[in-house]
This record gives sequence, C-alpha cells and structure tokens, in this order.
Amino acid sequence: MKTYIVLIDVDGFHEARKLCENLENTKFNIGGSVQAIDVLINVIQKLGITTELSKFIEVEPISDFMDRVNDEQFNDTQYFMSYVYA
Repeated sequence: MKTYIVLIDVDGFHEARKLCENLENTKFNIGGSVQAIDVLINVIQKLGITTELSKFIEVEPISDFMDRVNDEQFNDTQYFMSYVYA
C-alpha cells in the first residue's frame, strides 16, 4: 500500500477540514497499478461529491507532495490536508 496526500481547497468547500478529517487514514483497495487519478475517484465517491467539485481536490503520492513542499511550491493557507492509503 502507498500513502497519498489529499488536498482540499478551502475556496471550493466551506467544510474542507471536516472532509479531510473524514478521509484520514482511509484504505482503498484498488487493483492493478494504482495511480493518483484512481485514488481521486475513490475519494470523490467516499465524500459523495459531484465531479464538478472534484476540481477543488488534489491527490498525489506522498513523495511528490514532499518534493513540492521542500521546493517551496506549496501554499499551505489554500488547503486542508489529509492522507489515505491505496
């Protein structure tokens, strides 16, 4: 299983923190070669949101997220964050 970071944009969801708390530590059983898009689809389904709102959600492997943070390319005031496994 791999760890994925889920970022929910505060501009898209007024309850972004609550959504992140609901996702925390969720394990998705996805067959085959897992991609971030597969995890995003499962996150959308679990949260019960429309695909139109999915533009406010980002999913990326934890290693990619760490690179983004370390390269100072992440605006932490824009998102609430959670993590899931797949």
